[in-house]
Order: sequence, then structure tokens, then C-alpha cells
Amino acid sequence: MGSGQAAGSPAVAADSAARHGGFTAALSYGSNSSFFGRTQTTRYPYTAGELTYKSRFGVWGSAVGYNLLNTTSFVDETDLSAGWDGDISKKVDASVSYSRFLFAANSPLVKSSVNNSLDGYLGWDWGYVYSRLNAAYLFGDTDDFFLVLDNSRNFEFEKVFSPKGYVAVEPRVSLTTGTQRFSETSLVQQARRGNSPGRGKSVTTSTTRLEVLNYELRVPVTYSLGVVSVQVAWRYSVPVNLLPDDVSGARSYFTSSLSLNL
Repeated sequence: MGSGQAAGSPAVAADSAARHGGFTAALSYGSNSSFFGRTQTTRYPYTAGELTYKSRFGVWGSAVGYNLLNTTSFVDETDLSAGWDGDISKKVDASVSYSRFLFAANSPLVKSSVNNSLDGYLGWDWGYVYSRLNAAYLFGDTDDFFLVLDNSRNFEFEKVFSPKGYVAVEPRVSLTTGTQRFSETSLVQQARRGNSPGRGKSVTTSTTRLEVLNYELRVPVTYSLGVVSVQVAWRYSVPVNLLPDDVSGARSYFTSSLSLNL
């Protein structure tokens, strides 16, 4: 669910909890699902519950359950992830992780064509801009490779509504390149399930070539007060180089979440 980009430990407030090690619980809402810029014809808003543990050494694990609001299944997707992230130096940070994705039968999601993901990133703080190169390898019935370049800038405002409250705004621009066997597999899969108007057979366009897949702008705003964090985020995604039957298009997405460090 979400953008499909490698992001290290997933919970909003996990980084603050990790200073001493501990759990973070989060509840979230999203207006629609997408995966590396690809989405389905029908809009599927969702709610999610997440529990993350991160040690003070940077090792973390998480479990996330998603419920699509307009399907009959209660849990439509479960993501189990484990990894490490941390600082290599004052300017450089990095992450490596593995995720396993489980889906309800006849899931309408593009992402349901994928079962496993190996992810990593290397980030560099230039001072005025933070750049991060994410790499992801999807494997299972098919395999794909992605590179995502993020450039962002963090703005923090202290003593908001309270002496201990602060707001963080981090606009981010992303460029995604990769192969798209997953998209071809999803088109065939969803046509067989009756979830899309696809032809139900392989397309002739090459899906093994590394090419630009998506441009994205994301603007999250996070308010933190002690152990509680609230985030709202807007992003605009522009997919390119679509397969012939792919109905993905430029769209806006809205997400919100509430996190608690336990």
C-alpha cells in the first residue's frame, strides 16, 4: 500500500522511539492505494494499523494490516518487515530491509502481484537539501528492480501550541525508475479475477527495460507532542511509460496518521 518506495522503518514516530529502543503503534487512513505509480481503476480508500519495534541499535521489525473500505474482506493486506537503519556519519545514513506481503483472495490491488521485497537506501544531507537513493528488488512469481531518487528539505517549528510541541514540514520530490513485470502480472491477474477490463493475456510491450515510471511530489506535515505524533500528507503522482492496458493516471493522494511511542 502507499507509494511503494523504500522508506526504512515505517512508523511516523519510530525514529524518536529508537533513541532508547521501544514500540510505536500507529493508525492511519489513505484516500487510495498505489504502487510505484501504478494503481487500479477503482479508488480504494483504506485504514491501517501498525506496530513497530526499533532497538537503539537501529534494528527494527514491523507488522501492518490494511483494510480496504469498499471490499468485503476485513484484512486485505498484511505486511511483515524487518531491517536496520541508522547513521553512518553526520551527513550519511543508510537502511536495509526485507518485507513479505500477504493479500486476501481476489485482491483488487496492483501490489497483490508482489510477494517479497528487498529494500535499501543511502541518504546524504547536503545542508539545504537531503538526497536519498532508494533501491528495491521485488521477487516471487516475477522479479523487478527499482531505483528511486528523493530530494527533500525539512523545516521544523518549535513550541507550537505547547512548549514541547513542534511541527515538521518536509516537502519531497521523487523520481522512480524501474522495470514493470509486476504491472504486467497485475493486469493479467486482475483480468482473470474480473477486477479490470484488461485483456487477460500478456502484452507485447517490454517490461524488463529499466525506465522512468513515476514522478511524485509529497508534502507531509507532522505535529509531535511528547510520545504522540499526528501527520497529514498530500502527494501528487504522475506515472509515465504505462503498459497498453494500464489505466493508471496522474492523481492526488491524501493520508493521515496518529502514532504513539509505547
